[in-house]
Amino acid sequence: MYRHSAKLLVIAATLLAPDQLRAQSAQAVSLQVSGLYNVVFGDVFDNLENGLGGEAQIRYTPGALSFGAGFQYTAHDRPPRNPGDPASLDARLYGAFIEPRYRIHTGSNVAAPYLSARFSLLKVGFSNPDFALSSSFIQLNGGGGLLYRLGPRLNLDMGATFGYNRLGSGTLRSKSNNTEVNIDSSSGANLMVRVGFALGIGG
Repeated sequence: MYRHSAKLLVIAATLLAPDQLRAQSAQAVSLQVSGLYNVVFGDVFDNLENGLGGEAQIRYTPGALSFGAGFQYTAHDRPPRNPGDPASLDARLYGAFIEPRYRIHTGSNVAAPYLSARFSLLKVGFSNPDFALSSSFIQLNGGGGLLYRLGPRLNLDMGATFGYNRLGSGTLRSKSNNTEVNIDSSSGANLMVRVGFALGIGG
């Protein structure tokens, strides 16, 4: 009786194995779109307020370690600090990023926590198109998040990273007046919160 039961268990496990493997696997390539909330700290852009925006990325996942690359954008209000300051110089931070992730194995086919790092090389634009800034903006962040499976190809992604910001020295130029003002480099920190969806593509 015991041997018969053991054989039945082996046969059942063999038959169920392909389904279990399919349940645990994910497409190697995915597209992700997320909303962003960017909290800024420090001396970078004095009086700059927290910003909202979004990102799009493509991700390659050969195993526990995955690699993503994409484009991010956040808009930040900057109220006048001194009398006579222009009220329309709100900042837009936009540019490319790369983001490696390491998925932490928990034995779940539904939820997958991960650790992540992100390097972003951004440009600075303003709500008033008359102004242009020549310097670049760097963000170097680390953090993590959680992927939650909503379907065979669709995941909910919730994450947050904290890190270092640096605005390089450059010039702020007014096109209409043809004038330039030197801008010193400055540094600070940011907290980026992300909520979005990842869609697996391919086989």
